[in-house]
Amino acid sequence: MKLNFVSILVCTYIILCFSALSEDTRAVNLFKEVRCLVCQGQTIHESNAEIAEDLKTLIREKIVEGKTDKEIKGFLVEKYGDWILMTPPVKELTYVLWFAPIIFMVIGLIVIFRRKIEKV
Repeated sequence: MKLNFVSILVCTYIILCFSALSEDTRAVNLFKEVRCLVCQGQTIHESNAEIAEDLKTLIREKIVEGKTDKEIKGFLVEKYGDWILMTPPVKELTYVLWFAPIIFMVIGLIVIFRRKIEKV
């Protein structure tokens, strides 16, 4: 009887530890995807700013509430705009951001090939 109770207790403890570990890993992954509002070039994972700590606390609270990563990001975007995400979504307002590097690279390759052809 005692053995069964102890084994159930140990199993419960292990399950709780793994769930806490997965929540912490999930939180850290979200921290790496959210931009610090003060530091601008850093994620809240890298930043020591007070607002970054507040955002970390907010994200942890949302995880405990059972929100998905998508819901948490949606909440942050609704409150702070697309800028808060380190990787902004592809939509009409961000087409230039996403496709300008490709366009410039293609133009650069065209210029390079034309110069090589002219030299020959």
